[in-house]
Amino acid sequence: MDNLMTLIIAGQTTTSAAMMWSVKFLDENQQAQDILREEQLSIAKSKPDGASVALEDINNMPYCWKVVKETVRMSTVVMWYPRVALNDCTIEGFEIKKGWHVNVDATCIHNDPDLYADPSKFDPSRFDEMQKPYSFIPFGSGPRTCLGMNMAKMTMMVFLHRLTTAYRWTVDDPDTSLEKKAHIPRLRSGCPITLTAL
Repeated sequence: MDNLMTLIIAGQTTTSAAMMWSVKFLDENQQAQDILREEQLSIAKSKPDGASVALEDINNMPYCWKVVKETVRMSTVVMWYPRVALNDCTIEGFEIKKGWHVNVDATCIHNDPDLYADPSKFDPSRFDEMQKPYSFIPFGSGPRTCLGMNMAKMTMMVFLHRLTTAYRWTVDDPDTSLEKKAHIPRLRSGCPITLTAL
């Protein structure tokens, strides 16, 4: 039970921040929002009235998954991953000694123009193609990959399904400044929105 509670509670802050960023990015990119809405309305229309989204529906949301991936790439909610070197090694001429503490900087990786053309542009279609290994690490990688990755993915996809099939929205506060004391990147405004029912 403790592990289950850890999964649910530990991922709450990061997932809610990523959801906030998805609302902001989709507000700024109406074309992506329209494509996403079309995909989600198609799924909603195929279900009996009042039926909830099921796992098989989530597996049939390719564009929504690209939106989630682009959101977590651009927002990089977990900005770095601390690690300890298990052995002496050399990376691109830099010697790293066993026992040294190193940080993998996900923000730099996700904004590297050699990996992502025009990295500051919200473009879910960039995930039409496979990414280079270790170029997309919002949940870490290898044996230390985030245990809550699939839960976060499903939470965001269900949220986007419910939002885009019921509403259009506009962000009320264009201020893009970040909270100063937050350990993850969050808008200081909280990203207030105005919803309009479809």
